Amino acid sequence: MTTQKKIGWGQALLILLCCRSFGLMTFVPLLSEDFAVSEQMTAVVISAVIQLIICIPLLIFTKKHPLTSITEVAGRKKSFIGFLLIAICFIFFLCETADSLLSFQIFLGDRFFKTANPYLWLGVFLILSVYCAVIGIEGIARSSTAVFVILIIMLIIMGVTSARDFDPVNIYVTAPKGTLIFAVIDELAKNGEIAALAFLCKYIKSNFNRTVYGLLIGKVILTLTVLILIQGVLGDFAMLTDYPFLAVGAYAGVNFLQRADAVYLVVWTMTAVLKTALYINICAGLLTECFPKFRGSAAVSAVLIYLILLPFLKVNTTLSAVYGSVPFVIAQFIIVFAAPLIEIIALRKEGLHEKVNTDIPHNGNI
Repeated sequence: MTTQKKIGWGQALLILLCCRSFGLMTFVPLLSEDFAVSEQMTAVVISAVIQLIICIPLLIFTKKHPLTSITEVAGRKKSFIGFLLIAICFIFFLCETADSLLSFQIFLGDRFFKTANPYLWLGVFLILSVYCAVIGIEGIARSSTAVFVILIIMLIIMGVTSARDFDPVNIYVTAPKGTLIFAVIDELAKNGEIAALAFLCKYIKSNFNRTVYGLLIGKVILTLTVLILIQGVLGDFAMLTDYPFLAVGAYAGVNFLQRADAVYLVVWTMTAVLKTALYINICAGLLTECFPKFRGSAAVSAVLIYLILLPFLKVNTTLSAVYGSVPFVIAQFIIVFAAPLIEIIALRKEGLHEKVNTDIPHNGNI
């Protein structure tokens, strides 16, 4: 890995928003007879509030210990709990990356490259992502700025060209049907990038809190924008299509580009590379914290991700489809809330202990 560099809070914000956008590109709202658009929109806001509460210990930790990640502190102690935390984080990011790539593969297989060999192209994709990860966090940050600008331009074009097909009547409010909790859990599970905050904090020079607040606000705006666009343009037809956002892009393509799906594919591929590179970079950093002299940590992380992919590729499914959303939500809670809270308490006790020892008068008999 390259020498650790620093980035601004705005750069970190754009990295994470691009990661969230990867999920939005294949955003499938929970719209059915049991889920209504109003419930889905409410779930987006509630999940953001929950994540804000979850981030409070991390905000306190970074304020008292800037330019330090949770796992760095745990790794320095060389304790079992510290290594367990690093292992949990490492496994989470491996699985999160594998789940994203499997989702990417299913989408490409359904819509674009039905005869492509997924084992081959995913291997090549991971090699490219390793290269981007090894370049370092500064390179990822610079790339995210360009990708985010392109993404916003695409959203604006889709919104403007689909305006004549947009019908406000499609966005209606219905009485709650007891499914809000499931929509909230599903929304929380889709926001795995929040866990990356626990590691990006060591790169952010100042104003880490702005990254957190900006991410939560930006995710709400992006998600609600995409949801309103899907429902307003497609209406009840959104329940019948596998990829509603792509369907909206097709509507836009009729009015602007004949092959808007190609633009869609390019943008989504860029967000996929960015997200995969970031998570491999984090995984490599975690390995380095445990084994400082270890070389090739990014390559090893990519190989492990590929091994996780193999059994799921055979049945053409994702980790989240097999294991559900709850494990991903629990892992986020541990990484972003529980771990920083434990570290704050532990470091406070160590500080009090050192202060007591300093204040005790020493004489020749002690």
